[in-house]
Amino acid sequence: MKEKYIKQIIKLLTCSKKRREEIKKQLSADIDDAVGAGETFETIQTRMGKPKEIADEFNQSFSDEEKKVFRKERRRRRILDVVVVILILIPVFWWMIPKNTWLKDSKVFDADAVQAKAEEVVSLLDESDYNALKEIADDKMAAILNAKEMNQAKSNFGEDWGEFQNLGSPYLIESTQRGQHTAIVQINASYENTSVTYTISFNEDMKLTGLWMK
Repeated sequence: MKEKYIKQIIKLLTCSKKRREEIKKQLSADIDDAVGAGETFETIQTRMGKPKEIADEFNQSFSDEEKKVFRKERRRRRILDVVVVILILIPVFWWMIPKNTWLKDSKVFDADAVQAKAEEVVSLLDESDYNALKEIADDKMAAILNAKEMNQAKSNFGEDWGEFQNLGSPYLIESTQRGQHTAIVQINASYENTSVTYTISFNEDMKLTGLWMK
């Protein structure tokens, strides 16, 4: 009871930390003396008044210099609070931001297997074998692997691509975000009448999770 009462008063004081400590000790000693003289804490609390009333009396007695120190310490505490929050958030942001590394250095994926899988995806797209594509895709990706969606995407490069010619050298990376690893392959495919750059991604189970054309 006493500690809570004093704490409520101290919290409202506009003075330096040193001065607050002095007042805290003073209030504690005064209350202990009164209890020793036979007063109950309830009686003491009624006589002294509400925490805000006591704090207001103290605040009116503080010098301008004392209040200046209080404002300075309060700014320092706020800056420290911001710094603490930033230090807490940095690891969180670091965990959330995607981090890319070369796939050949991956401990999760085999680069050759990923490249072969990406080339298989391109081949199945050329053959319009969407059922086979769905079998190697996750549920979200499988939902859009159909003739309607794919024909619409392909139409951005012309209605007649012509025969497939060749694949360029792939660019393979591993992207890590929120503890999840994704293999990403970017590869250029040349056709008689156009060329398409595919960006193909796989999850840790080697399921197709992304397919972009540009």
